Amino acid sequence: MTLNQQTVVKLELPATYKYLNGLSGCIAEMMTHVEGIDDRDAVVYNLQLAAHEICTNIVGHAYLNVGNGRIEVALMLTDQPRQLIIELEDHGQSFDPAMVTAPTLDQPQVHGYGLFIVQSLMDEVDYRPLVEGNFWRLVKYL
Repeated sequence: MTLNQQTVVKLELPATYKYLNGLSGCIAEMMTHVEGIDDRDAVVYNLQLAAHEICTNIVGHAYLNVGNGRIEVALMLTDQPRQLIIELEDHGQSFDPAMVTAPTLDQPQVHGYGLFIVQSLMDEVDYRPLVEGNFWRLVKYL
């Protein structure tokens, strides 16, 4: 990648779990074009995991009982600063992040780790409810 360059990949996925592997593949491919990353496999895995967690919440919560939802994804790789930005938008039910309690890490629980994991893996996590839906912006400095 040359100075001040940006690569953008846009996807529109059906809001079902089985199509999330396409998003993972795009993230992995984009990251092959970034040089000088320490522990590349771990960085790629963490980016994929963060994106999957948000998409899983979109499918399971925003589109609960909706059969034909879509997730719009924009992946932006920039070199000034060097970062990967993942933007996700849906037209499902919004929520209030303040109502999501942090998991109790010293006690096992089945649910409630997703947002905690995403916030731990990414450098910036921004959520905005929309008039119809939700907008997420995840940023990882590389």
